[in-house]
Amino acid sequence: MSAVTYHDTRTETREDYGREHQARPAPAIQAHPSWREHDHFELWVEWQQRDSAGRWHPHQAVTHRTFRTREDTLLHAERLIGRGDFPMEGGSPAPVTLLRNRRAALLSAFREAEGDGVTLIREVLFPVGEYALSLRVTCERLASPVRATFSSAANPLRSLAGQRVKLTVLIEHPYDVLVRAEGPLDLGERAARVGTEAQTFAPGASVTGVPYRSATVTVPRGLLKKPLLYRYELAAEAAEREGAPSRP
Repeated sequence: MSAVTYHDTRTETREDYGREHQARPAPAIQAHPSWREHDHFELWVEWQQRDSAGRWHPHQAVTHRTFRTREDTLLHAERLIGRGDFPMEGGSPAPVTLLRNRRAALLSAFREAEGDGVTLIREVLFPVGEYALSLRVTCERLASPVRATFSSAANPLRSLAGQRVKLTVLIEHPYDVLVRAEGPLDLGERAARVGTEAQTFAPGASVTGVPYRSATVTVPRGLLKKPLLYRYELAAEAAEREGAPSRP
């Protein structure tokens, strides 16, 4: 698809969007039952290494798992500690399997560890030679991923209406970005506008996303062309993800 063709298509969708909104104001958005948020518990395990100033920094991830309950998360962590297998690639001198007494010491430290009790349940940094094992149990309240059509009341894009979002339009490839925009999301029955970027979508267009966080509308372009993706992300979440250091 050429740049000229895409420019013409966008101009037409802006006109369609304006006519639709003049003729029929968008109704108030009500939360759908599938958007209900739940606690998600995560276990993060990684090796860390100390720099010349004595500060610990992430070195290599070991595992990351998500669980439904706090109890399941802690139980899995203790079983992992009991096995004592914490692989590290690259021929590093750090041990892969902890000796029995070191496993017992790590288990005791993990059971005694504390966090803030809200988002950080437990956190322990356990030195092993020149490295250290970092174990964290965190809790985040969020909705589960939802897949729906654009016209459905469950459309996760509806949960972002009125919020400041970041829009990225791309072909199904991480480097084929066509448009970027940011601003409040104005949502109609078949249209969406972010700043000067406006699109109309078929009622049956597929939308996937995590309510209150992000949603992607997929628009097919024929058998031999990859689909267009219209990815909407809550601006605050996108900024935090882009600016924060990578997690284990």
